[in-house]
Amino acid sequence: MEWIRAVRTRPVLAVSISLLSLAVLGGAALLATPLRCGPGRALGLGSGCVTVGGVAGRPSPSPNGNPASAPYPTFSYPASGPYPNPNPASGPYQYPASGSYPPFYPPATSASGASVATRAVDCRLPVYAGPPGSGGFIVFPGGSFIADPSSSVTTPSPTPTPAPPQGPGYGYSNPGLSYDRAFSRWLPVPASWVSPDGSRYAFTAADGIYVVNVASATQSELGEGHAWYIVTVQNQGVYAGNPGIAGLWLLPFSGSPRQITSAGYWQAGTASAAYGTVTSAVPSGASNSIIRLDLKTGATSDWFARPGTISSVSGFDGKGDPILQVNYISGGNEIWITTSPTNASPIAGITFSPYNSGGFNASGTPIADSHGIWFAGNFNSPYGGGSATGVALYVAGSGLYWMSSIGGQLAGGCS
Repeated sequence: MEWIRAVRTRPVLAVSISLLSLAVLGGAALLATPLRCGPGRALGLGSGCVTVGGVAGRPSPSPNGNPASAPYPTFSYPASGPYPNPNPASGPYQYPASGSYPPFYPPATSASGASVATRAVDCRLPVYAGPPGSGGFIVFPGGSFIADPSSSVTTPSPTPTPAPPQGPGYGYSNPGLSYDRAFSRWLPVPASWVSPDGSRYAFTAADGIYVVNVASATQSELGEGHAWYIVTVQNQGVYAGNPGIAGLWLLPFSGSPRQITSAGYWQAGTASAAYGTVTSAVPSGASNSIIRLDLKTGATSDWFARPGTISSVSGFDGKGDPILQVNYISGGNEIWITTSPTNASPIAGITFSPYNSGGFNASGTPIADSHGIWFAGNFNSPYGGGSATGVALYVAGSGLYWMSSIGGQLAGGCS
């Protein structure tokens, strides 16, 4: 009978415990929510009541401490710049230290996205990509490119043995291309190997220099039995040097060769002067200097030097003044025009720094004509704002204008 009484009392006890639990939990829930401020007061539980705002109007915390429902701002650079220096403690980057350049008019595009010249000209600029048959014309205005199959030209054969490559072209017998306006034809050599009147061009072979008459296509050999590199071709002959040996020679179209000087390593020249360096090279970290050689008197003089740089002659402006490529040992380079040993100025440059890498960097040989000086090269916008490869035109007293985003090497002036 004892077990019967136990069975009868356990349900009653269970029901009692359940009711007590519900009462406790219900009270806790009532006290833990804003509802206690209404019914809670009616039950005499209002002593702990605090009035709060609605829960639905408050954001839930996110793991990183930002409100999950708050909109994040869009990160974008201002379209106009300039941008702040991310490391103001180090000061603004002012490199290279040569000062400001003439105005530069960067690449522009039309509504259709096509490249637009930033200066008005009306002419056709000959350019080439490298190998024979890669030449054509950039047509201004408009900037369209017209390929010219007649640019598929090579140096005449036979040559006794191929010469080492020279210039920006491809292969031993393809040193580059140029367009001869005087005869309206492509030539298989760079423009600096063509005489100013366009009547002759020269190219190197292992045993001498060959000269070709453009009108008749006949060729003759100069400096037989020696290896040469061409410094410049003028109307009276070819100025050349022996690879790895100091000095400069004139190999005339008629007459005997004549040594102008036994010193210096010469890079480029005009009808009156040659420019180069005292030594063939300098140790790493050392600067070099440019010297001038008077081709009539043989006198050599200092021309250009800038501490912390390695300089070279890339070409000449319309007056025959040297255009220099000045490379800073610590990074960056500039284009300088030098009119005398005491008068030189930079016209463009490019910097390389952690926060501001931008500017114009020229490549190949510049070409001067009635419009100004044409440069092939690359433009990089500061702070990673974009880049372009193409052609720019420098106009003295006005600035440097981006003319086309068609890349290549220059083959002559624009006419």
